[in-house]
Amino acid sequence: MATADVAAAAAARDGQTALALRLAKHLAPNDDNDTAGAGSGGNVAFSPVSVHAALALVAAGARGATLEQLLAFLGAPSAKVLADFGRRVSDRVLADRSDSGGPRVLFGGGVWVDASRGGLAEAFCDIATESYKSEARTVSFTEEPAEAVDMINEWVKKATDNLIDSVISASDVDADTDLVLANAVYFKGEWLVPFQPYCTSPGTFHLLDGGHAEAEFMPRFALMQVACMDGFKVLKLPYMPGRKEAPGAGLPLKRRRGQGGDEEAKASPWPNAAEVTRYSMFVFLPDARDGIAAMVDVVTVAPAFLYGILAEMKQKYVNLKLPKFQITFNWGKLDDALSRLGLSLPFSPVAADLRGMCKGDDSDGGSRQPMFLSKVAHRAVVKVNESGTEAAAVTFCMRGGGYPSDTVEFIADHPFTFFIMEERSGVIVFAGHVLDPTK
Repeated sequence: MATADVAAAAAARDGQTALALRLAKHLAPNDDNDTAGAGSGGNVAFSPVSVHAALALVAAGARGATLEQLLAFLGAPSAKVLADFGRRVSDRVLADRSDSGGPRVLFGGGVWVDASRGGLAEAFCDIATESYKSEARTVSFTEEPAEAVDMINEWVKKATDNLIDSVISASDVDADTDLVLANAVYFKGEWLVPFQPYCTSPGTFHLLDGGHAEAEFMPRFALMQVACMDGFKVLKLPYMPGRKEAPGAGLPLKRRRGQGGDEEAKASPWPNAAEVTRYSMFVFLPDARDGIAAMVDVVTVAPAFLYGILAEMKQKYVNLKLPKFQITFNWGKLDDALSRLGLSLPFSPVAADLRGMCKGDDSDGGSRQPMFLSKVAHRAVVKVNESGTEAAAVTFCMRGGGYPSDTVEFIADHPFTFFIMEERSGVIVFAGHVLDPTK
């Protein structure tokens, strides 16, 4: 990959991470946030890669000031860079590795356009298919809205392996609906070192309001990657990667020995199609029981700061207790949040310029009503238990003896944050806040 291409890919990746951090901060509990708490028990979960892919696909059909605002919001220099980034993510980062024992990953999109629009523009359709694995279909939102809704929801069920059964209802479409975009990602990974189910036991989880809940905690005592920062700790829980690589392959080392001398190893930031991906869950636990908001403020400052925190991780003995949890989070008004965060033009009936989506819209003198985004919805489901993690999103044990002296206590018995990340690329696939694991 040429130097300029590497820089562009890094910029797009950092833009995706920045979006993930902004949304995570927006959803974190605080006195001024009316969005946090929209999930059961105040728990929230979302897929940054899904939200980013959906908005990037919109950018592929945007023009003028609308495109410029989308690019600025997504942190990418051009729509082409976004499309190239999307293709690398879908082909490499989100490649299904279940055949080799790695995570099962499903990723794809759908575009449903009303027959009255004359079909999708060829260039937009090509990007949707090649970069975002999106299938295009023509429907009639005017004459057969129920059939169109059923078609979209059936696609959602298939794309998320039945973990999510619907994302749209009949009330969401009407005679003015021209086009629906959807993007879904499904992840099911087994822990590299699973927890032992017979060791799981009940314990007290302390809530932000001073109350408590009786949760099921999974214990482990082992050498793990952990970082102890000022006010919080970060723990890495890797997932089974699939097939083994050759020693040293792809590792971010300065040099490799025994391979024709001490040559500088140039590790690609992107897994090749034949290379294994490395997924891990990073658990961010504040020291204070009510410290999640302050911790999130620190962690979400900038992508470089997050990467710096993760670079501080070292292998130490850890006494871990992690609660089992399952989060179902419906973000029905993601468009409101995006507007408050600075993305307004695509939602404006007057100013939106999405002429690159449908045939004939990009020509001068067109008489058809211009399109705008009327709603962006997101639904995510994340399950964490002894064997691993199952997650999907759509847009639209006893021990004996004492601990070593430098053991890190990582007792997640109060609200915490998590990121599920593909480590080679730095792409955050899922993120969330656990405020009550019993809800």
